[in-house]
Formats: sequence, structure tokens, C-alpha cells
Amino acid sequence: MVRGIPRSWRVAALPLAVALLVTAVAPAAADPEPPPDAVAVGAEPPPPEEVTAGSALEEFGRDLADARHAAETAEQRFTAADLQLDRRKRESADAEADAERERARVAEAELQAARLIGELYRNGSLGSLGPVARLLLSGNPEEFFGRQWRAFEQTHTTADVLGELREARARLVLAADQARQAEQAAATASQDAQRALDTARTAADRTARLLESTPADQLDLLEQLESDRADQAREEMLAAGTFGPGGSASEAGRQAIAYALAQLGKPYRWGGTGPDAYDCSGLTSQAWQSAGVSIPRTSEEQWAALKRIPLRELRPGDLVVYDNDAGHVALYLGGGTVVHAPHTGTVIKLAPVPMLPILGAVRPDPQAPAARTDEPPAPSADTDESPGPSDE
Repeated sequence: MVRGIPRSWRVAALPLAVALLVTAVAPAAADPEPPPDAVAVGAEPPPPEEVTAGSALEEFGRDLADARHAAETAEQRFTAADLQLDRRKRESADAEADAERERARVAEAELQAARLIGELYRNGSLGSLGPVARLLLSGNPEEFFGRQWRAFEQTHTTADVLGELREARARLVLAADQARQAEQAAATASQDAQRALDTARTAADRTARLLESTPADQLDLLEQLESDRADQAREEMLAAGTFGPGGSASEAGRQAIAYALAQLGKPYRWGGTGPDAYDCSGLTSQAWQSAGVSIPRTSEEQWAALKRIPLRELRPGDLVVYDNDAGHVALYLGGGTVVHAPHTGTVIKLAPVPMLPILGAVRPDPQAPAARTDEPPAPSADTDESPGPSDE
């Protein structure tokens, strides 16, 4: 999801833009001069209705940005919780399978022990004569020693069987405990996923209500104002050297970029990982997966796990992460432009880097090719392939 440009920019931009719009549509003919005593000296004229409307649009923009931000953050967290639930379920199933195998080993060891005890009983191994007396009374000492050796082997086998039984029972206790813990972890993960899902649905419903209650022309005006301000901020940051140059894209980076650009125009879908629709981190993770580099699935995990780099070292293929909670992520193309999946109701598009408050940047690929001066410029966010930057 994309929230739009920082609030401070919207606060400054929207009233000014609306005032400019009012000036542009004013009648060409000037009104007659008012009588000299019509306006007291130093008095401020009442604000026109259009400025009030601009303030209302500005407030709506903040509300919509907050709602979309809350929705996408919750969606990303649900995605992470759902993946965690899947892992916990697999772990629980594996632990239960291990416990079942140990139960089978215990049963086999108990059966072997029972057979051995029966055999010892039938062979009279508990006879009352000691070995010396039996040697003296034996008419065939060689046979006696043979029996003693077999008895030693029998005793050794008995120890092995009983030892295996004890070990099998110990392994069963451990496996059963691990299975219980894994089942509890899966239950907790299920509860976490459900809470995250409920939060995401609530936030998405709020966004939908805001959009339904606002005229389309107001939404178009808000989008245009935010787009213009983001473009201006990008030019200023480029001029100040905020972005790069961090070198040209690595081979893997070029493959990730090619994959992401091939998805332009495809719809945003919560939890989507392609090939028909994506969410923001679904696009970035699949783009790098196509280049043979596995990265975490969600924007929060990508921010936490990948190598962080200064914005001035950005190179094509790096990821730009937004908002203090890492709620959104985009893939950097160069020239202050990113490709991203904005939010529900939009499609994958190009946008200026400063479309949202920037948290930082991370690098999925550790390769560092030398910078090239002949690299072609990145595509503009104003190309026909892209409807423009974020709707937020």
C-alpha cells in the first residue's frame, strides 16, 4: 500500500495548489473597484469558500493516507503471521511423526524384552547351582564352558535389549514433549494470524468507506497534487545528491528489475506473489527470486534481514522501505524512480522515490559492480506504462 507523500508536504502543497486553481478559473474581466469606505483599513477579507474546500481535501488526504497505511501494515503483518502459522503447522506435524516413530520403537523394544525374559525362564537360567559346582559335576567340561560362553552372550544380549528399551522410552518422552510444544506454538501462531487478519480487514473497511464517501474529482485532484509534489521532491533530492550513485546494477539486480518491469499494469492483491497480481513485498521478493536470490517475504522482514545501505549508495535493484514501521517496499530503478505495487485498487507502476516517508534502503544482492557512466537513465514515473505514483 502506498500512502502518498509526507504529511508536511501535503499540508504545504494542498492549500497553495487549490488557491492556484481558483486563480486560474477566475473571470478574465476585473471587478469594479469598491468604494473607498467599503473595506476598513487593515481589515482581512473573508477566506473564499475554495480555500475551505482545500482544507477539507487536505484533511481527507491525511485520513486516507493513515487508513491505507494501517491497512497495508496490517496486511503485511498478517502475511508474516500466516507464513509463521504454516511453519508451525509443519513443525507440529513433523514432531508428532517423530513421536509416533519413537512409540513404535518402544513397542518393539518391549516386545523384544518380553521374548528374552520368556526364553531365559524356559532355559532355567535361575538354576540353584553355582558355576563352580556345575563344573565339578560336569562329565564334559568343554560342554560346560561352551554353555557358559553362550550364557555370557545371552546376558550381553539381555543388556542390549534392556538398554534399548530404556533409551527408546527416554526418546519417546522427549519427542512427545517436543510435539506438545510444537502444537502449542501452532495454536499461538493461529491466534496471531487471526488477530492480524481482523485488524487488516478493519483497516481495509475504513479505507473503502473513505473512498466511497468522496467524489471522484476530489480523489483525482488529491492524486495529482501528491504526484506533483513527489516529482518535485525527487528532483530536489537528485539535485542535492541524496540518491546514488551507488554503481550500476549487478547481473542479479538487472534480472530482478526486468522481472518487476514485466509486471507493470498488473493489479495489486493483498498477499499476492504473482503471476497475475502482487502486493508490495510479493513483487520485490518474487523479482529477486527470479534472479536466484531468496529474500524474506514481507516488507518488515526484508527491512530487518537485509543489508542496510545509505540512500546515497543506492544502485538499481536495491529496495527502498517506507514508513517507520516498514509498511511498504519498492524496487529502485535508478534516477530517483522505483517500481512498486501500491495498494488495493491500483496496479503495479513507477513512482518517484519520495512518494512516502522513506525509512531507508536495503540491498538483497551483495555484489558491487563498478559504477558506469554510460548507463541509460531509468524510466520516468510519467511514462505511459505507469499511471503515476501512489494514490496515497
